[in-house]
Amino acid sequence: MAEAIIGRRMMRYLYTADDDNTLFAYAPGRRDFFRAGDDRLWAHESHGWLIAAESGESLAHRTGDVFYSAVDGKRLYRLSMERAPDSESDTADSEASAPTRRAPQRVARPRR
Repeated sequence: MAEAIIGRRMMRYLYTADDDNTLFAYAPGRRDFFRAGDDRLWAHESHGWLIAAESGESLAHRTGDVFYSAVDGKRLYRLSMERAPDSESDTADSEASAPTRRAPQRVARPRR
């Protein structure tokens, strides 16, 4: 598999299990996944588990390149290092259109 590199980090992509070309989320680094639709932080990967960023709930467990539901064990996502083209016409720009923007991070401020 070819690796998509951003600086020295590997870009990883999650595709829905039902359709190999439907991008659900991406991870520009090792642990944080951002939703492809709105570029918001969605989940963290830790020891093969996807953990919801907001609630801390276990979403899925990874075996190989596939994430399975933590609730019922159904296949949810396929992990890939390659960006699949959205359609036949934009194959040439698939690398250029890879999402690189990150959602703004919240800052914890002390109460007064």
